[in-house]
Amino acid sequence: MIDAAEERVIDCDWHYQDSFTEVAEYMPEPWNTKYKNSNWDDAGVKQNLSSFFPTSTGDRQNYGKVLREHSNYPDAPEEPERVGEGMDFLDIDVSLQISHLILAMGGVNADDERVQAFTHAYIEYMLEEVLDPDEGIYGLAPIPYGDIDASLEVLERVEDEETFVGACFVTAGASPPLGNRKYDPIYERCEQMDFPVVYHTGGSGLDEYVRAGYQEMIETHTLGFLESNMSQIVSVACQGVPEKYPDLDIVFMESGVTYIPGLVSRLDEEYLKRPEEAPLLDTRPSEYITDFYFGTQPLEISARNDLLELCFDMIGTDRLLYASDYPHWDFDSPSVINDLPMLDNDDRRAILSGNAEEVFGL
Repeated sequence: MIDAAEERVIDCDWHYQDSFTEVAEYMPEPWNTKYKNSNWDDAGVKQNLSSFFPTSTGDRQNYGKVLREHSNYPDAPEEPERVGEGMDFLDIDVSLQISHLILAMGGVNADDERVQAFTHAYIEYMLEEVLDPDEGIYGLAPIPYGDIDASLEVLERVEDEETFVGACFVTAGASPPLGNRKYDPIYERCEQMDFPVVYHTGGSGLDEYVRAGYQEMIETHTLGFLESNMSQIVSVACQGVPEKYPDLDIVFMESGVTYIPGLVSRLDEEYLKRPEEAPLLDTRPSEYITDFYFGTQPLEISARNDLLELCFDMIGTDRLLYASDYPHWDFDSPSVINDLPMLDNDDRRAILSGNAEEVFGL
């Protein structure tokens, strides 16, 4: 065991509970005026059920059991100073902030520029109000990947900002899937910038899950985050993104780890039967996927230790990144990693900070 309070800890998935009202102040016109005149609230919703982004259904407060002493979650937008308060509570030295609101972009199907307006404004808001390297508070820039030119503009805006250390792609709702050649200009630019691509899952709400008819969120929350990430892992690997951009660091967040062995085994089996359908690959897909990085949260600590050990061995402890998902209802504290019996202290230090230092240049 190590004393996590005495070691450096980097949290690669901290959700900033942003406010539409505050972010809208930085939106370009006509979106700034449109937002203000529509009288949407901090969550982008009105009593008449109109909203800026599609909303998610299901009880994420776990029937009112979720309370956060060191955050305004789940009842109000976050205050910037409370990020440091929460980091102190969890003994975290560095956090990578991800927009909470941008996770809804997967439900946007209209051909307008809401996502582009939001990402532009969010970046300016975070630079001005929240991010602070001196306090260990960094960010991942949300990428409006449906618009290639707008995505490249985002990357150009943050290229010289030390506070943004990676690009965030929401995996839910991506159409075409994110291995498609359409996105190559974004990946090429990220590789040039030495900017990791962080795929963050979503799409677990009761009504926006890809199949209708489930009755409780326990069902869609189990399936949705897995499905969104698995679909993109298969696309990114089979379409040769790692071959085309070998210096690009690829990270997948918020699906735990136990799904990886089954997914890569099935994909390898398919590849051995039909390799001509993945002509860019020089080896089995598993060889590429186990070179990706994976956030640990939500770690399946109820699983058998030998299963977790198999997963960690297959992925490699040098490819795992501690992630809390704080302040969400199912966050993982650093003790989740520290308490794993199959890890030695070098493994614990690598997962809690060393791997993230390398990937994100921290």
